Amino acid sequence: MNSFKNINHIWEYLDKIPKFQDKGAVAANFELGNITKFCTQMGDPQNRFSSIHVAGTNGKGTTCHLLEAVYLQAGYKTGLFTSPHLLRYNERIRISGKDIDDEKILEFFQKYEGELRNSNLTYFEISTALAFWIFAEEKVDIAIIETGLGGRLDSTNIITPKVSVITSIGLDHQDILGNTEVEITKEKAGIIKENIPVVLGNISEENERVISEVARSKNADIYTASELDPVLVKGLFSIPEQKISIQTKLKEEVNKWNVCAVYQIKEILSHEFPVSKEKFIETVSAFKGAPGRFEQLFSDKEWYFSGAHNTQALHSTLQTISEISDEEPVIIFSLMRDKMSSEVLNLLEQYENKYFFELPGERSASHNELSKHVKAQIITENNQKSILKEFESALVIFTGSFYFYSTVKRWVI
Repeated sequence: MNSFKNINHIWEYLDKIPKFQDKGAVAANFELGNITKFCTQMGDPQNRFSSIHVAGTNGKGTTCHLLEAVYLQAGYKTGLFTSPHLLRYNERIRISGKDIDDEKILEFFQKYEGELRNSNLTYFEISTALAFWIFAEEKVDIAIIETGLGGRLDSTNIITPKVSVITSIGLDHQDILGNTEVEITKEKAGIIKENIPVVLGNISEENERVISEVARSKNADIYTASELDPVLVKGLFSIPEQKISIQTKLKEEVNKWNVCAVYQIKEILSHEFPVSKEKFIETVSAFKGAPGRFEQLFSDKEWYFSGAHNTQALHSTLQTISEISDEEPVIIFSLMRDKMSSEVLNLLEQYENKYFFELPGERSASHNELSKHVKAQIITENNQKSILKEFESALVIFTGSFYFYSTVKRWVI
């Protein structure tokens, strides 16, 4: 039956599957039956490696990439599964810091073509199953698994990790996860397993109470970043109680919760996966952040890409801009239609010099829709060169949807 002769056949196959990026909730499947059945047919690869499971509204990516860096630096063979990809599909799955190669993807699709064609898996479910299979095949020591949406019914939630992590809770994907933070918290707390410790990052007291109830019912111990009172000021991260002080390359203050959560995880797993304090400090000081999270695009220009697709993330990005410079920034942004909340629009409205890029796809906000709420000039593929040339020496922030990243990278190469 083998119709996957080369990698291009796989890209064609995946391109035909509806994606959340384009279609939103209709492209997702919020139940675990299909992914469970498919993984059973593969021999349950998700049970053949140790893992850390990371959920949260914001901070997941940074936490996952830092965990990978810490365990890799300490000498472990790591797996990392994140989404969405920014430039190429292979980024979603990494082994010891390197994107998987096309040959491994091809091997999976050729081996399980029959099962795939009969499974009706979503794009994200296929990616999840592929990651589980590769991590098992590669015999990783520890894999860091990022949820897609929510937690309880996320297709990654068939693993039994060594630690569950919830980085933050905010209003996002309300059409899927619930209209209130409490409802969203319950969904994210769905990754908590019996007797498996839970680490919390930037979580409010009210949301922590909700998570604590779930954790108690599962006999899961809770560790919080807040109990260590982490500080991050102008890149200097510290946990005074542990006498830890590290000069980092991180710009957003909110990252203190992510770094502290990673420290807590390191301590919890110290018997099984020991990492010295020195290795931790060395890794954090060298860590540049996750791709697309306040990423400086040029070493000699104050141009940054900071994916910020909800109120919490955008507020953090804009706050950091004001700390970097007194200069009024140029904001170049894109949005998905379902992210056009009044809070996000109000945050953007305060800036004078702003440009909107209309991404392709049904889910993307159009300039006509945006113009009813926010006055922004239009930047397009046709005029971007002349516009960007004006701002060579300016502070420029490309922000909004992570799906804007590949376009921006192409513009600035």
